[in-house]
Amino acid sequence: MKFISLRKTSPEESGKIRLILVASIFLILLTAKYYPLDLLSHFFPGLFREDSSCIMLNVTGFPCPFCGMSRAFEEFIHLNFSKSIFYNPASVFFFTFSAIFCLAIFVLSFFNYKISIKFNRFTLSVFLILLMMIWILNIYSGHH
Repeated sequence: MKFISLRKTSPEESGKIRLILVASIFLILLTAKYYPLDLLSHFFPGLFREDSSCIMLNVTGFPCPFCGMSRAFEEFIHLNFSKSIFYNPASVFFFTFSAIFCLAIFVLSFFNYKISIKFNRFTLSVFLILLMMIWILNIYSGHH
């Protein structure tokens, strides 16, 4: 079953893809450094614990699949992979896969191609299974 394909695009659309990708990466790096939830915790202090800005962890007591990712990212960019895994066990895989995928999108855009993902039941099932595995791994061995 083919759920990822390459599609030819116009040079203008390729330029837009590069611009959106670079802007998204910039925004992600900016929010990793300056946590937007710190501002929210200032206005809603009862919703956040002292040691966590994760709403799900504060409300339910269980970490979300991405709890610890900000701290893990900080350690990842300093090449401290063991500490990154300490904060979220799936972080090194997630960041590496994301970087390779973004690089592929960026390089392909120079050749006027874009990646198309066909979302169907199979793709959704794979995504949900991966998300559940990350969540279970983070609950049992992640640092919250």
